[in-house]
Amino acid sequence: MAEGDITTDDGVWLANFEEHYLPAVGERMGPGEAPKPNALIHISIGTDKNFEKMIEFYMKFFNAHVVNYRDKRDAGGGRAAFLSWDARDHRFAILERAGSTHAKGRAGFAHGAFQYDSLADLVKLYRQCKAWGISTDHPINHGQSTSFYYLDPDGNEIETYIDNFDTPEECTHFKHWQQYRPGLDYDMGAGAFDPEKMAALVDEGIDEKILRNRDQVIRLKAEGKL
Repeated sequence: MAEGDITTDDGVWLANFEEHYLPAVGERMGPGEAPKPNALIHISIGTDKNFEKMIEFYMKFFNAHVVNYRDKRDAGGGRAAFLSWDARDHRFAILERAGSTHAKGRAGFAHGAFQYDSLADLVKLYRQCKAWGISTDHPINHGQSTSFYYLDPDGNEIETYIDNFDTPEECTHFKHWQQYRPGLDYDMGAGAFDPEKMAALVDEGIDEKILRNRDQVIRLKAEGKL
């Protein structure tokens, strides 16, 4: 194996990655392991000229309500709205930051991923968003998950997804052993699908286990059904 190559042969790729890509222990921030969080609680989003539009978008998209609001424009600041879809004090903080700009491309915060209960829920949300004039950016079956992507008024990406397997362990097994694995010729784009056709198949009552199966999605696409 050439120096610097990354393979996915178990017992080899990780050791190679640690040796050639990760900083040595003495070069890291410090020894020990950080405690792990048990949940993703909220996301804060700064915006310049779309404050009202951003609040409207997130209230609609996540069926959320405003928990608190502040206005510090008289003191040289901006406005802030705190939104939640459940009993948490907030799931989103929309912060008005005059003059703020976004970096070009996908550097920085790429997207937030939100899990739903079923493919039927993803289709229902897709149709509601379409009625609001919000189009899906690219729906795709990744293998371990099925996702619909959207953009908010500032261009931030939101991923709505379901696991394609019954347990997180099965999803992780697919991610490790099949997705992008050398020799398997894994084409991620092959899992992309037409959201209208997917919605129609859900309406027909096709078993979600079939519609969540990447091989079945590819087959249905070849047949013109997806």
